[in-house]
Amino acid sequence: MDKNCSAASNYLVSFNTIALVPIRIENKLYTRVIENHTEFLVKMKPSSIIKKSLIYYGNSYKLATFYSREVIGRVHKPPLLISHDYGVPLIMFPTLSGESEGSIWFSSSAIDFFTFDSHNRCLVHFTNSFVLPVNVSQSTMCRQHTFSHFLTRGFQKKRTKIDHPFSQSILMPTNKTTKK
Repeated sequence: MDKNCSAASNYLVSFNTIALVPIRIENKLYTRVIENHTEFLVKMKPSSIIKKSLIYYGNSYKLATFYSREVIGRVHKPPLLISHDYGVPLIMFPTLSGESEGSIWFSSSAIDFFTFDSHNRCLVHFTNSFVLPVNVSQSTMCRQHTFSHFLTRGFQKKRTKIDHPFSQSILMPTNKTTKK
């Protein structure tokens, strides 16, 4: 990525977003936004992009964190449901604490698999064939990706209940006959 290129001043996470990578240029923290077919710099911290996106889609960081913990339990670094479209959730997960300036945020649905190179760096392979080397342990990546899967499944279960509210068996009174 050319660090001398101009940077956008604003960005919202979308289904095209695959990663938000913090990058420091001249003592300022920017975000390297990697999308399905392009990448660029944004003059915002990754956590600020996440928070702004949540607000744009009608949520907040606090409520998204609360929802995540309701579904998967009280975990450190919970993945967040940013938005959804036609029942498909857009879930992002951090590599560090969500508030940390060094945290990389990944779209869970954009990840294909992980490998490791000879320098013990995690190589994140995305569904668009892009590979991003990151200094994150295998256990962290697996844990975060697994929690994202649990959040996706929890979201889908709640959607099913909304889409089919009467599919659960309803206790009906039994028809008792009385003797005369």
